[in-house]
Amino acid sequence: MHEAMECQGAAGAGLLNSREAIRDLFDDYYATLDAVDLEAWPNFFTEDCVYRVISRENYERGFSLATIGAESRGMLMDRVTGLRTTQVYAPRYYRRFAGPLKIGRGADGAVPVEHNLLLVQTLIDKQSEIILSARCYDSVVEVDGRLALERRDVVFDSEMIPNSLIYPA
Repeated sequence: MHEAMECQGAAGAGLLNSREAIRDLFDDYYATLDAVDLEAWPNFFTEDCVYRVISRENYERGFSLATIGAESRGMLMDRVTGLRTTQVYAPRYYRRFAGPLKIGRGADGAVPVEHNLLLVQTLIDKQSEIILSARCYDSVVEVDGRLALERRDVVFDSEMIPNSLIYPA
């Protein structure tokens, strides 16, 4: 479990009412991914989460076909294992630039959060390039005294992602 989430848990109940706690969740999420701490990434999600990276066209039409999709924390852990042990790709860095969070009013114990996301990739021997411009639609819940993502839809604007999307968004 990542450190910041444990600290949030120590704060007690009512984290979903704290905009600061929700912002901390996303700050920690992106800092973890930018540090390529992939093993910590699934810990940001609930056990029965849904994670999708999906084209805008499919999202808006209600199609379920996603470029990347997982329906549990276990599937996210499998993806990390695959990234670390079975896939071969050139060394690269990702930097994620998240826009301001639009935090909605929750219902049924979940808070909707939306924000823009720009993902920049740098290969060691090439210039940096934007590989993803997206709008994120997240659902945040409180589980066991900490905040977690129960759903994350990363909806990218273009019909294609240049190159391949290696690391999570």
